[in-house]
Amino acid sequence: MHETIKITLAPHPDIELNTERSEIEAFITLPEEGVNSETGVIMVIPGLGEYGNSDYHASQLRPYLANKLNCIAVGVNYFGIFRNGQIQIRPSFLHNINRIYGLNLSFESFADAQGAVDVYRKIAEAVLSRGVTSLDLRCQPHLLTGRDEYQSWGFLPAIDCLQVLGEILQRYDLNQRKIIACGKHYGAYVAMLMGKYAPHSFSAIVDQEGHCRTILKHVVSGELMEADYMFSFTINDDLSFYIASTCNNPWTIEDETSLVYFSDNHRKIRSLLYEGHRIPSETRYHIFHPEESPSIADKDCCVEILERYNFVNYHRVKDGGPISFDSDQDLFDWLVKNDDIGMQKSSADTDFSLNKIHEFACGDKSYRFEYNENGKIQVTME
Repeated sequence: MHETIKITLAPHPDIELNTERSEIEAFITLPEEGVNSETGVIMVIPGLGEYGNSDYHASQLRPYLANKLNCIAVGVNYFGIFRNGQIQIRPSFLHNINRIYGLNLSFESFADAQGAVDVYRKIAEAVLSRGVTSLDLRCQPHLLTGRDEYQSWGFLPAIDCLQVLGEILQRYDLNQRKIIACGKHYGAYVAMLMGKYAPHSFSAIVDQEGHCRTILKHVVSGELMEADYMFSFTINDDLSFYIASTCNNPWTIEDETSLVYFSDNHRKIRSLLYEGHRIPSETRYHIFHPEESPSIADKDCCVEILERYNFVNYHRVKDGGPISFDSDQDLFDWLVKNDDIGMQKSSADTDFSLNKIHEFACGDKSYRFEYNENGKIQVTME
């Protein structure tokens, strides 16, 4: 059984919305044979709905990667990770559901609910008598993110993970030619943003079906007729019921005068599709994306840009094709077998050791990332 070492760090300020922040939690798994001169580090980024120290990450994935790659494997509970921590019924929800379906629900209707599932079931029971098996999108309960956080959509999570990386490099004498970030879906997107913000730090980034830009339905709260989260369950053993929920995020895309307007500046710093932010580096990108995914065109565009600045190993994965993986472990087995340089770069330099400063112009704003050799990162917006 691998030991998990937990560390906590003071968080970087939220430079966009100035919210109070809780400390960052990071979880470290060491190789069974210990740390030696060839030991690197792999940042294992959890996706939406996962935690940095879930049973799967702590007892299966991180131990496997630590031993397979001879790396310290690190998971992070980044900003916004406690998504959907609590469900909330608001007056607007009650008004809409009662008006649309002719019901008479009130806050008291949910007084004895023990959790989200009970709330969803009470909603379902109320509308099933109307012959309805999925709710109108105007009837969305609110889901609150834990620790009074919100969805920064990649930006703060990437900074949190880079902070943890800087701390790890200070605490351990590691092979800095082998620094890897990996993830699936949203976790892959955060890993790719880390590569954008710190282009000289990573030897390899492994992206499994990651996003390439902001998905607005996960950022704004109820302003789009799209579900942020879809809950489904079975009633009476044979009837499927669907309820869309929105998350309690502060951003708006409707009021351009608002201090929380999610502008083009915010989108650009989070985009992997803007070539003006690319910096040539040794980072090798290993990208796997299903051909049938609705975001395949975005990923094709991202790869086309990346290939002008980095080595890219891109696979459009096809059902039944020659490259398919049943697990994360299978994917890394394949990578180790097929990457002839062992997921290492020639230089041991990182953005931290080089005291790098990167400025990313985003319309009328500029985001400035400053790294120093003491493992610190400072991000400002002007």
